Amino acid sequence: MNFFYGFAFGMLLQISVGPVFFAVLHKSINDRFSEALKMILGVTLVDAIYILISFTAISELLKMHYLNTIIKFLGTIILILFGINYIKNANRKQKTSVSKSSKNSFIYGIELTAINPLTIVFWSSAFSSIITTNKTSNIFIYSIGCISSTFVFLSAASFFGSSIKKFINLKLLKITDYAVGIILICFGLAILFN
Repeated sequence: MNFFYGFAFGMLLQISVGPVFFAVLHKSINDRFSEALKMILGVTLVDAIYILISFTAISELLKMHYLNTIIKFLGTIILILFGINYIKNANRKQKTSVSKSSKNSFIYGIELTAINPLTIVFWSSAFSSIITTNKTSNIFIYSIGCISSTFVFLSAASFFGSSIKKFINLKLLKITDYAVGIILICFGLAILFN
């Protein structure tokens, strides 16, 4: 267990893109790369906290069916509300210049990742077997690799989004708002019915 194994494991997990990926891509297209980077730092911080939580007894509590159901239900509602907000913002979009974010990008990254129930359940599941079979120092380095993969993968997605921004007009910006809104709503519903 070392940094590179953790990084590789984290990159494998990043391939299964979710609502945070689409929100970061959207942020980089609609705002500056620096705003998307702030959001990525918030996402990475929450991933790190959830990985730390997976080392505690709290991860065992999350295996309780009724608590897991409550987390899924709340996550569903919040993801759907975020999705509706994206769709409403698409209707208000008037120009292709940098949007005035109503919320700090760093805080938005924290909120979106923290309310996604898949994140905490996923990290606690992924680390439960690793914790029992390895030394704490090995797990710590492995965890840093996992966290680094989140930052690298989302930064690459953000760079891609900001690179294609010059080719996107107002109509396409509205379409991306609608698309991200629908994706968030679909992820919320998928969480509820899984």
